[in-house]
Amino acid sequence: MKLLLFADLHLDSRFPSAGPVRRKALRDTLGRIVDLAGETGADAVLCAGDLYEHDRCSPSTASFLRSSFDCSVPVFLAPGNDDWYGPQSVYQQVDWTPNVHVFSSESMTPVDLADGVTLWGAAHVGPGPARDVLDGFAVTRGGVNLALCHGSAPGDVAITGLDHAFLGHVHTPEHAVNYTFPGNPDPLTPGETGERGAVLCTVHDDGSVSREVFDVSASKSLDWLDSEETFPLLDFDSVAAERTVRGQFVRDVLADAALDEALRGRVLATGLRALEER
Repeated sequence: MKLLLFADLHLDSRFPSAGPVRRKALRDTLGRIVDLAGETGADAVLCAGDLYEHDRCSPSTASFLRSSFDCSVPVFLAPGNDDWYGPQSVYQQVDWTPNVHVFSSESMTPVDLADGVTLWGAAHVGPGPARDVLDGFAVTRGGVNLALCHGSAPGDVAITGLDHAFLGHVHTPEHAVNYTFPGNPDPLTPGETGERGAVLCTVHDDGSVSREVFDVSASKSLDWLDSEETFPLLDFDSVAAERTVRGQFVRDVLADAALDEALRGRVLATGLRALEER
């Protein structure tokens, strides 16, 4: 069985520079992940939380997620502490297609992936720091037992009876014998290290897991990665809200349908540097 794992995409994140361009890149990265599932013949896509930012999530993001996961591959989502499950969350508001399963309980609940293979999952159900979802949990089924959750302590995996846990929250990738942190698949902060991306996990009959990492980052092809320090930009959304000359300038550029995302970013960078505090 092959499972494509990712976590901590953080759609709608606030960035200190090139915000609209970078948020668009995060969406493109998710598209690459879904495409990769089909290309590799994955049996399911797993997201270990923090798919989006609850406090900033827009209606367009909700629509985007529904359409992105409307595919031929089963999708399993385990809400984290930044995209927690609740009445106002995308997870409850969206009318998901039948292939999407959202874990909605704070307790670990089982889903049959295949004959003799169980996926246990849980959700954060409110705001706050990430909690150890595996604390106190013990496997009650035979066969191969896997877990999908956000914020668990890796040391707890061995005492649960799980064969492997697919985990989110830690942005630095870590591949251990009985757990996997894939790391955020697209850059979020400077200085990130480790081979991050979407991880194709092959689950063997004995419960062991072999892994292959795929670079799915859409941001790496953008000019801002090379020029961010030379051309520091404000978050365009914040500037657009200002009642200033530069605020009007940003609003006009963002509304210009003739500009593609790369050119829009360059026009905004040059214009804001020229306007400075006007």
